[in-house]
Amino acid sequence: MSEFFKDKIKRRKPRKITAKYLNNAAAYYLGRYASSAANLKRILMRKAAKSCKYHKTSLKDAEKLIDELIIKYNELGYLDDPKYAYNLARQLRNKGKSKKQIIAKMYEKLVDSNIALEAIEKVDIELKIDGSEKKAAWLLAKRRGLGPFRKSDIRQKYREKDMGAFARAGFSYEIALEILNLEENIQT
Repeated sequence: MSEFFKDKIKRRKPRKITAKYLNNAAAYYLGRYASSAANLKRILMRKAAKSCKYHKTSLKDAEKLIDELIIKYNELGYLDDPKYAYNLARQLRNKGKSKKQIIAKMYEKLVDSNIALEAIEKVDIELKIDGSEKKAAWLLAKRRGLGPFRKSDIRQKYREKDMGAFARAGFSYEIALEILNLEENIQT
């Protein structure tokens, strides 16, 4: 961006951190997105860090306010990490995501690893699927038109690309091979 335009852009200065401001920011965020407690804290701490740097105030005071707010939202039931993890795992399983991808997404959202594994297990049991990784791979193939969902005359031509799609999605070679070797030509 040229220097001319940099001068023309008016930067908004960060608001000073108060309990009311943090409460409003948290309520707005939770109104739009589901979140884990640690993820909400990370978001609020980013806001606080910018504000504290600009206004030259203590970040420790802001962190104390944020911790109190997280406790309050936990008690009110707006933050529930196991429920959040379960809903996220179910949503991602229904999209055909592998266990590795679900765990990576939960790690990104700062969900505790034990809670993440329990949620995935609970979703797999609830879906009553034996070999849920195979079911997830099947859903991916169906959604993206891979393997048995391709026309039979072009299946062999795209076999390598389909294998790559399964690999990038986090599925093992064996599962990808099993789905791709299905003889049926399924048209949906």
